[in-house]
Amino acid sequence: MSEIEDKRWASRFILPEQRAGLAKMAEGRRKVKKPQLDAQQIEDMEITVAQSMEYGATLVFDIYDGGYIREVVGAVQYVDHIRKEFRVKDAKGDTNFVRFTDIINVKNAPSD
Repeated sequence: MSEIEDKRWASRFILPEQRAGLAKMAEGRRKVKKPQLDAQQIEDMEITVAQSMEYGATLVFDIYDGGYIREVVGAVQYVDHIRKEFRVKDAKGDTNFVRFTDIINVKNAPSD
């Protein structure tokens, strides 16, 4: 067998354990470290949330979730200072609990 044929066949045989290991490595590369916010960023987000609550505007929260960043879009319904979280109602009517410490960015949702 030539070297080209060896490579062609070698790439077709991957054990399930190898496939799982490769998937885990790829998943690990997509994870990010939690960004550290400075006082000005936190103040800007607080102002954005306060204005949203006053006018009922929809916000986009960027949330750090175990190495990944996800978005929560909705209007802030309640601020729970004891549990340190926002209650955000999304377009489907579901309530999302967004912890203060998980928020990395807040911005106004684009108007359609």
